[in-house]
Amino acid sequence: MTAIIGNSTALNAVVTSSVAMAAVAASNTATKAIAASQTALNAIAGSTTALDALYAKKSRLTGASASKSGKFIILQISNDSVFNTSKYGYATLSDGSQPSWENYKGKYAFFMQYKKIATYIKNDTEDDDWIDYFPCG
Repeated sequence: MTAIIGNSTALNAVVTSSVAMAAVAASNTATKAIAASQTALNAIAGSTTALDALYAKKSRLTGASASKSGKFIILQISNDSVFNTSKYGYATLSDGSQPSWENYKGKYAFFMQYKKIATYIKNDTEDDDWIDYFPCG
């Protein structure tokens, strides 16, 4: 994976191939390498094919105020989820930022905007809200 990430032609070939991305999404080693590479994250954010492959293996955080730590690509946030770090839902990104998701609730919109791994996600306080994410390693 490191060799692929280091070669823009190879990386582009992988992120634009649904078969290759399905294999990447199924590999713990590959997803760890992606999480560690801003180049790979940028390439994935620019490819609906790549994002669709990750979405096929997504997990969903549900439940009022549910939270999770780790490394995640945020794929979608429910439409009624409210962002507020003091009492509602939010994500902490790998750079420590906690950007508002109010304008980025569409499928892939948050990750396409921020292109960073989330290290913490917290759901809104209502039971009907959720965060779809892809675990990275």
